[in-house]
Amino acid sequence: MPSLGLSYRRMLLDAELERLTSELGGVVLEIGAKRVARGRWRPPLDRARRWVRLNLEAGERPDVIGDAQGLPLRDASADWVVCVEVLQYVVSPEAAMREIARVLAPGGAAVLAVPFFHRADGPTDRHRFTELRARELVEGAGLRTLALVAQGRFFATLANQLRQAAAHVGSRPIRWLVGAGLVPLAALLIALDGLGPVRRSPFLSSFATGFVALARKA
Repeated sequence: MPSLGLSYRRMLLDAELERLTSELGGVVLEIGAKRVARGRWRPPLDRARRWVRLNLEAGERPDVIGDAQGLPLRDASADWVVCVEVLQYVVSPEAAMREIARVLAPGGAAVLAVPFFHRADGPTDRHRFTELRARELVEGAGLRTLALVAQGRFFATLANQLRQAAAHVGSRPIRWLVGAGLVPLAALLIALDGLGPVRRSPFLSSFATGFVALARKA
């Protein structure tokens, strides 16, 4: 059984990042890069001319220590920016998006991932983003939205919350017992999420664990 520490949101997010991997290249700035990977997606370092890892915390051993709201990089110095699960923690996502747009070269692109229906991950977890809010952030910074993909709908959102609840059961034997029972139920919920009536339902499709945006600078 997959680790209960890995949420369905993260699985769906990793799948979307994997689909975008082949497009990454040139100078890539990864904002919020972690020393220990949070999911199964691995940055394709071999595809980039240079992969710059940036984090505010020196303990993550980044290439550059810096804040997303004031990137210590020159204008137009990056071909790609990867900003995954960062904007919910910064005080001003708008400022961070303006900085992303500033450091992108003309024709450069950004991959952004933000949560919507998802638990608070820590004391500095400040924001949640609807589809409209994610689009406004991208376009308010002067970038063009190429794609905006939701990670799941109503049933995947429900499966994700059940999985996270199981992952936080205090007793390890009970946690794994609950997790084992959850797997077939979650598989059913994920399958329901992909049905045509669910996709077409304005109500059921209004739920999402989060969104991945692909944006380009003119």
